[in-house]
Amino acid sequence: MNMRILSILGTAGLVASVALPAVAVPKAVTRVLPRETFVGTPSHTLPTPPVHPAAFSLPIDVQIVKNDTITSDTPITDANGIGSDIKVWGEAIRKALYARPKLVRVVGKDAVPFVINGDEGAIVLNANGRAVYAP
Repeated sequence: MNMRILSILGTAGLVASVALPAVAVPKAVTRVLPRETFVGTPSHTLPTPPVHPAAFSLPIDVQIVKNDTITSDTPITDANGIGSDIKVWGEAIRKALYARPKLVRVVGKDAVPFVINGDEGAIVLNANGRAVYAP
């Protein structure tokens, strides 16, 4: 009787461990340029589980967006000031910690947005090449 229960629990655990990672895979959506397709597909979602390296047929050049108008390495502190309310500053830092980078897929000279889980991202590279939070 105990062996039967143990085998049922083991099977249930195995099924759950196989099913859960497929749900946790982030989805990335990118627009397809007209010169990249011959079937007229407007966008492409990556990856489709299960993820296998053989599923990618073309090289994908994904880069973090660079914003040359941001010259500061500390835009949150600059916006709030040194003597500002610590709670406001801390909340801005907390948002920055959970933010994703703003990505683009580079196709020749064009840059196509690369959106992950519906979030375009808020972390960009400044003029100095440092990652900064820029909502």
